[in-house]
Amino acid sequence: MSVDNPSPVPFTVNIPNEEVERMRRLIQDTRLPEEPFVPEASWDFGVDLKWLKEMKDKWVNEFDWKKVESDMNQFHHYTVPIEGITLHFIHEKSARDDAVPIVLSHGWPGTFWDFHKILKSLTDPPSNHPAFHVVIPSLPGFGFSSPPPKEWTMADNARVINVLMTGVLGYDSYMAQGGDLGGVITANLGTPKFPACKLINLNGVGFPPPFTALLTLPLFLFPTSFRKWIYSKIYSEEERDDFYRSIQFLKKGFAYFLQQATRPMTIGYALYDSPIGILSWIGEKFPELMDPDVSPSLTHDILTTISIYYLTRTIHTAALPYLQNFQSVQDPIVTKPYGLSRFPHDVFMLPISWIHAKFKNLVFVRRHDHGGHFPALEVPDLLVGDLREMIVQNGILFEQN
Repeated sequence: MSVDNPSPVPFTVNIPNEEVERMRRLIQDTRLPEEPFVPEASWDFGVDLKWLKEMKDKWVNEFDWKKVESDMNQFHHYTVPIEGITLHFIHEKSARDDAVPIVLSHGWPGTFWDFHKILKSLTDPPSNHPAFHVVIPSLPGFGFSSPPPKEWTMADNARVINVLMTGVLGYDSYMAQGGDLGGVITANLGTPKFPACKLINLNGVGFPPPFTALLTLPLFLFPTSFRKWIYSKIYSEEERDDFYRSIQFLKKGFAYFLQQATRPMTIGYALYDSPIGILSWIGEKFPELMDPDVSPSLTHDILTTISIYYLTRTIHTAALPYLQNFQSVQDPIVTKPYGLSRFPHDVFMLPISWIHAKFKNLVFVRRHDHGGHFPALEVPDLLVGDLREMIVQNGILFEQN
């Protein structure tokens, strides 16, 4: 390796016992109200108090961080310095000679561990399915990666990840997948700046074509009944469901975005040493954005995510991308073959007609019956199936490997 592309250093997840015990004490000692401050208030006012108390109890009495560490350390972790950032990542290679490299990028409020359920399915599939070499970074400022400089965008993250894939790991070509912030990174990897990235998959899309958005916005000046009638003439029932779900999220669930996009350090410092505070701030997003048929079974995954944010002391730095990226949004123009995995309980699922208008190179679209914003946690087999199918359909892009 050159000085510009140093060798990765093996990394073991090992939080000191005293830090884990301190987290547990803080959780146990945190006082919560006996009743909601608004009688019978539930999720429509924010995080549900009954849910919060149940999660607190399970965190104290059932959750075992050291068992989580043991599970994490079954995989190969590394760190490497790139552009002044110490980047943490998992790198699991398949035994198959025909395996395709893939980088999986998480978003907020996710972590690298979002993808642990799909790792073995990708690296060691049945012989009749394609195999992958899997790379999962912790985004700068998240988990075990150090924070980025003050001025830092998702395009910068894409550049660093491309250096990781090509300069550090030596892959000539690769596929990329992501959603949320990871989707913005993945979309950037799909631009001409990064020729080694040959194929991308997103769960969720970026921003609508400007002309379409301009035509749609004036409809909000009309009564709801008239607007719905117009939509019924333009969009399918599924598209209308997606549209209305996204609108409801903008109306009722967008406060976190505005806070983090304007004053990230205020909320960051407020939550920095409060596990229950982090659970409240982040935790409300999981029931809201997950498939309700699946989310009750993911308590352990949610507590693992919250624990990572607290134990790595990154709740404040993980809020920074909203300020650094979304005050002046620049939507990347994807030129690579592009696939879209759609899950019914996600938000910001634009009408498929908008997507076709914007992305002329859309090669794969699948609308699933289950799943939400965190498909690798909620419905891992469905996401794996989409990635496999995209490789089957577009494997010629990687034949030079």
